[in-house]
Amino acid sequence: MQNSSGARNVGVDVTRAIALIGMFVSHLSYPSGILAEVVYGFPAALFAFVAGVSMAFMSAGGARPAHFVVRGLVLVALHFGLALVPTDIYIVLGTLGICMISLAWAPKWSSRVQLLVAVVLTVVSGLVAAFGPALNYSPFMWAALMLAGMLFHRHVLGCSRRLAWGAVVGLALMALDIAARWYVPLPLVLDVDGHTGGVLDVVGSVGTSIGICSACCVVARRWQVVLPRMGRMPLTLYCLHVVSSPFVGLWVTLAGATAMAAAWLHVFRRGPVEEAVRRIVGAGVHCFEKWKGKGNEEDRRIDAGSGDARSAAGVGDGVANIRR
Repeated sequence: MQNSSGARNVGVDVTRAIALIGMFVSHLSYPSGILAEVVYGFPAALFAFVAGVSMAFMSAGGARPAHFVVRGLVLVALHFGLALVPTDIYIVLGTLGICMISLAWAPKWSSRVQLLVAVVLTVVSGLVAAFGPALNYSPFMWAALMLAGMLFHRHVLGCSRRLAWGAVVGLALMALDIAARWYVPLPLVLDVDGHTGGVLDVVGSVGTSIGICSACCVVARRWQVVLPRMGRMPLTLYCLHVVSSPFVGLWVTLAGATAMAAAWLHVFRRGPVEEAVRRIVGAGVHCFEKWKGKGNEEDRRIDAGSGDARSAAGVGDGVANIRR
């Protein structure tokens, strides 16, 4: 386990891998019973939650809002590219990118503001679930999950006692969420079913994400290879999963993902898509800041020119007064 400001947190990497595996199972198999409930909604929600944790890590490492805006735009572009694949999978990257752009300044907010906005988004998500259009991935719910991830990074990561409590309480909330799906009829605004965006769906998904991420941070160790490496290149594996889903099944996907992650990261530092995104984001932010710098320089020149004109006018008035 690492503290919240460490270079890499193995537990968070394992959490990403579990989210990926959950989506693989959900997309490529037809589970029933409790397993069906576990993989319906929770893996995607966990993906959003960990995205918020990652944003907090990047912000602590020096990332600025421009980095998140450009990264979000890249994710939206990837979404439209993957949408061309003839598959039944609902692509998550568009919603993730939009939420990342919208929350570009959120990692620097105070905890109180983050919590308040998350609560408001949860209520709005419930209202949209009841009275708005049906959404496979509600951006209000996902933004609330990402803010919860930022709060988790700030207040839970790095503290063994809080992680232990997070695992116990979060997994208990997951069990209650599944029981409520089966036995408790609820109005749409409070709906607890996965992918609905109801208030209790958001609350249960946040609790489940905290529980799984906390448990992973408690048990994960640096010597572990398979899951941490999968979690270090989630974007690559997700894109390959979507592209290959019409042709290969669950077990081939799982075996291929684990083998590729282990082999690729044995040689390279990042996954290929992660490296491409990093380079695009770096170039985009550099161009933006260069353009912004030129704009500021032009503003300074205009201000300086106005000052020179005012000085010249003042000198001219002085000369005129002397002549008079």
